Amino acid sequence: MKKLLTILWISVISTSVLAQDLYIVNVQPRFITVQQQQCHVQEFHRESSSGSGTIGAVAGGLLGSTLGSNRNDQLAGTVIGALIGGAIGNEVGREPTRIEQRQVCRYIPVQIQQGEIVIFNYRGRVFTQTFNN
Repeated sequence: MKKLLTILWISVISTSVLAQDLYIVNVQPRFITVQQQQCHVQEFHRESSSGSGTIGAVAGGLLGSTLGSNRNDQLAGTVIGALIGGAIGNEVGREPTRIEQRQVCRYIPVQIQQGEIVIFNYRGRVFTQTFNN
């Protein structure tokens, strides 16, 4: 409202007797920079864990080593247990790759118009007036 009254006042005075004393030199938009949040959905591929086979082999080896009564039987049980445990661990860890969707946001600078800058000349002196919306 103040902006409208000031421009109206300047234009009324400029058309009256003082027309040679006052005139508008320039009117330009006033821009400011604000931060705007931009978001989008992004897909992430989630791989299955790769340590399942190793964990299964260790667990199978430990269980297999308890089966034999002498050293050779324990060694054979450890090897067979590790092989079977590793195979089972690989099967358990063979989940299909999952796709997850997440919202990713960031702030970017955006220029918006907020008011105007009026430059006018009054009796040979230049003045600048800023008007906000």
